[in-house]
Amino acid sequence: MKARKEVFQYRELNGNTAKQRHDDDMPLTNAPIQRMMKNPRPEIKTLYDLAEWCAMPKGELQNHIAWCFKRFADFTDYVNHDQYFSCLNDANYIQYNAVAIPVTSFQCDEQAVHMVHCTGSTRRRKHKQPTNDTVLLWMGTSPDSHFKSTAGCIAARLMCLFVVENAESSVKVLLALVQTFATGPIRQTAGIMIVKERHQPPMQPLHDGSYHRKLLFGVGTTYIVLISAIQGAVHLPPLTPQLDSLRWY
Repeated sequence: MKARKEVFQYRELNGNTAKQRHDDDMPLTNAPIQRMMKNPRPEIKTLYDLAEWCAMPKGELQNHIAWCFKRFADFTDYVNHDQYFSCLNDANYIQYNAVAIPVTSFQCDEQAVHMVHCTGSTRRRKHKQPTNDTVLLWMGTSPDSHFKSTAGCIAARLMCLFVVENAESSVKVLLALVQTFATGPIRQTAGIMIVKERHQPPMQPLHDGSYHRKLLFGVGTTYIVLISAIQGAVHLPPLTPQLDSLRWY
């Protein structure tokens, strides 16, 4: 099978505001499109509700959020101090089914919108199957031999989209729980990245029953990122025709 990279061909939304045309001597006339959460689920209000929706122990999800704050938002107190870590129990949470991601067209200033969805085990619509899209993440590192075909972006599957709001510390952050894919062999066809789903054993609690520990952020692991890390949707065709294929390109 000849491998090729494909991306979702979404319709352009809100075309008038997406255009970013400018002349050499003129600044941009329209502001860039902002990332926006869509389709909130009002029944999700607490950390316990969100953890139950994610099918994850509450303490484990709490630890994921704390380490995301430290790694990507420079909020180190949530990891370093138990008082801030405990504040995540009392924060407000809203889970969403979709997020609009602006994508700038190649070599121009026009923007299209990728609408990516994450519905867990819930049907996206009455007659549609659950949808948990795959996306490309930019983690702020230079491309290496594994990710040249995606300009350094990592492929990942969305597991949950949500907002955390902590009134005490005036923190409101848009987040995504993602499962990143591990890479295949380095010597791949030029322009192609083969990825695979790596088995991840469930996190076990510490001897005191807590999950407060350092997390791994490498490929093939699960963690939480800022919504700003999502660069767009990506379609990963299976490498083999089997329905249970765990490798894609």
